Amino acid sequence: MIPTEDPRFACKCCGTNYIDLRWGMLVKELEERISEPIRITSGYRCEKHNKAVGGSPTSSHCKGLAIDVTCGSSRLRYQMLNAAIRMEIHRIGIYKSFIHLDIDRSKDPRVVWLG
Repeated sequence: MIPTEDPRFACKCCGTNYIDLRWGMLVKELEERISEPIRITSGYRCEKHNKAVGGSPTSSHCKGLAIDVTCGSSRLRYQMLNAAIRMEIHRIGIYKSFIHLDIDRSKDPRVVWLG
């Protein structure tokens, strides 16, 4: 993996930033589609941080292939889901205050789960 410069995607505990480079373009397109900035709460996670937050041992965050974005209203949640699906981001987790977006092709595609 190659580290990236964008601090929004860095691990919250150690600052390591091995996010997949596609996320830069995808987030920009998402922001354009929903007409507002996106707040990323979790991007790349080192193993230690992933374990500390209760992440799955096979979390796509640890491969730099997933992000979590704040989603505080039902309208924003709808806009985000609609945009992500249209952009062919086909692994989506819906939680009360955030949405997990995942581009890990090694996992089951076209799934949505509730957390």
